[in-house]
Amino acid sequence: MSKIKLAFIGCGGMAGAHLNGYIELKKRGLDTFDIVALADPVEANTARFASALSQVQPIKIEIYQDYEKMLKEQELDGADICTPHYLHHTCAIACLESGVNAIVEKPLGVTMKAAKKMVDSAKNNNKILAVAEQVRRWMGPRVVEWAIRSGIIGTPRMFFSQVLGGSRTNPDIKVSDHQITWRQNKLTGGAGPIFDWGVHYADLLIYFFGDVDSVYANTRKFSDMKYRDANGNPVDQTVEDTSIASIVFKNGVIGTWNYSHVAPGKSLSYTVYYGSKGSIYGDSNYPTSPQLHTWDGTTKDTQQLISEFLSATDKSVIQRYFPPELYPDPANLSGDYGVILEVYDFINAIRENRQPELDGWDGLKAQAIPMAFFESSTCGQAVKMEDIISGKIDAYQQEINDKWGI
Repeated sequence: MSKIKLAFIGCGGMAGAHLNGYIELKKRGLDTFDIVALADPVEANTARFASALSQVQPIKIEIYQDYEKMLKEQELDGADICTPHYLHHTCAIACLESGVNAIVEKPLGVTMKAAKKMVDSAKNNNKILAVAEQVRRWMGPRVVEWAIRSGIIGTPRMFFSQVLGGSRTNPDIKVSDHQITWRQNKLTGGAGPIFDWGVHYADLLIYFFGDVDSVYANTRKFSDMKYRDANGNPVDQTVEDTSIASIVFKNGVIGTWNYSHVAPGKSLSYTVYYGSKGSIYGDSNYPTSPQLHTWDGTTKDTQQLISEFLSATDKSVIQRYFPPELYPDPANLSGDYGVILEVYDFINAIRENRQPELDGWDGLKAQAIPMAFFESSTCGQAVKMEDIISGKIDAYQQEINDKWGI
């Protein structure tokens, strides 16, 4: 099979991690693809990417400021989309309708309606739509999913996630010297860090416990800190900074998920999953270093759990999670290999004409959970997940949809 031809749409921010993932694949001899085109309105971004790629692939890379022009002129198999959230759906749908498979940075869409349009376009055009979700691909979450599924903690009952902290900025300062970004604007970012970061953890919860039934939450914007616009003028950030949520899963598991980045003083960051026989604890917002604690006082540290997971899991599954051509010894992993794995999975999905591990529907379901926080808080009552996914409840998102004509 000839090499897969890929392009980047968006060459700033998180795209750099994707670029490093592709470069790492090349360095490890997995030369099954070439990145043949780059599209970004900022020339410095594409120049930086082209320079880095020139070290691992001796081909001419076409540079564009307009991704639509790129799609018309280039014969592509796939596109890696790392734009601001409000552009995800327009870029992805343009790719899919042009016959180009797409992987899109999370969250999949700026609203549920945007995400649904993307999923429908992939289906209608018979193309792959992958969501760039790396967290479940880390060793810690793989171990936690295995521990829950295998019954080590008994019947799953509940979970608690606390991510509470505050910046070191003096709260008496009302105008920051920093320039505001699209992430701090509801219309361009969707719903701020609770939504942006939250899809990672939401995907883990679905991975561990299955689909969500309902959500009840309160969200707040406590901070009145202003930022600077491009001209130095003070402007408001328009996204919430705090969320307190209760989640009920269809299998009966219940839990709370609390987040705030305006909680000065004592910070908290942990996650714990309880079953009828014990618990899995992680001392960070993601369970990257899980520890087992059972009813009789037995404990197992992270390395013990990893060893048991690797021993108890079928070799074919381990090789699928951690391909030996990338990681000859999965017990000794370092770095953010999740990004490498997500782009490798996307390339192989194209080559093998199959769905990726996490497709558009998975991305849609993950973003529905944090979006439900805002919808629940807006209407002042618990919301059913099916009503969030279907768009029946969308009062919080309405102005975003109106802004972008979604």
